[in-house]
Amino acid sequence: IVAPIPTFSTTANGAIAAGAATITIASGTGVTAGDALMLGPVAGTHEHVIVGAISGERQRGTLELLLAKPIGRRTIFLTVLLEGWIGSALVSAAYVLGTITGAQIAGVSSELPVEYLPALWAFSTLFWGLFTTIAAAASSSFDRTAPAMAITVSFIMANYIVEVIGSFWDVAEPYQYLSLFHHIVPTDLLTGTNDLSAAAIFGAIAVAAALWGLVVFPRRDLAAPN
Repeated sequence: IVAPIPTFSTTANGAIAAGAATITIASGTGVTAGDALMLGPVAGTHEHVIVGAISGERQRGTLELLLAKPIGRRTIFLTVLLEGWIGSALVSAAYVLGTITGAQIAGVSSELPVEYLPALWAFSTLFWGLFTTIAAAASSSFDRTAPAMAITVSFIMANYIVEVIGSFWDVAEPYQYLSLFHHIVPTDLLTGTNDLSAAAIFGAIAVAAALWGLVVFPRRDLAAPN
């Protein structure tokens, strides 16, 4: 599990940019282009660990040995999924810690709504968890890591690029809502005004990806008992 080092800075209007979160004391909204520039590569780094969990075993020829043991394929998939979600929770905790550290360094810790930090952590965990689930589903569908990695990274980068381009180009701005990055708004989470529909979107995508892995992996024609 690879956790990024939280980064933080202060802006002219009093905003604290710490890791994945932008806490705006005076004004501002959500994930900015600068945040997205960090979020995209970090997402790819975190998912790299999961995407090779099953496909990597298959590529090395060790998956058959694992499947020969009295362990169900769904159990293996769910274990990989659990590991990924634990990693997502740890990454999110690192972001929250970076947010607190940034507030202290900027001298505005008294303005930090500490009571909403658990919501920020939970929402961030769900956000990273959906990418983790997609990575696990892709890993369970291929015999090689390369195609599983290509699908996972392409999905992350497509969302990442749409959000970043929309931040700089007015023509693309109306399409930013198509990016999952656009729906994580730390400022709303830290003021208790967040839209729960975003959590529903993240959860629905994660459930769909998990169901894919639970259905596809046990049905694959592998040289080992199911």
